[in-house]
Amino acid sequence: MSALSNLLGQQDDPRKIELVRGLIEKTKQGKVTWVKQANALTATLPNGYQVNFVVSPLTLPFLQQNSSWQLLTVRDRSGSELLRVSNTSTLAILAGGEASGVPLTAAANELFKAASDTIRDDLDRAIDTIKKL
Repeated sequence: MSALSNLLGQQDDPRKIELVRGLIEKTKQGKVTWVKQANALTATLPNGYQVNFVVSPLTLPFLQQNSSWQLLTVRDRSGSELLRVSNTSTLAILAGGEASGVPLTAAANELFKAASDTIRDDLDRAIDTIKKL
């Protein structure tokens, strides 16, 4: 289902929302480890599942509050796509709505924030090491 069809009132598959909500919960519990790549945030789950946010290239080095994502995908171990969510912020504005009104996109936004909050850089790791001494 496309982002545009969501904006026009069609519903997301509730199982997809459940999947993203589960990822949010496990990320906040520290059970999902996110890794910063050149243009992505990725997580590898048990049984070979891959979760990937394609991140706006201008915001990735900083991962601040105004960072944005372009695409969220979840793939199984064979590479089959189970979930694909495009960031509808631009489409929502063009359609006169809000991206936060689209449940799957809103959940993906929340997951991106949770994942971004877990990313630690070298300085963060050094501080943690000193605290544990």
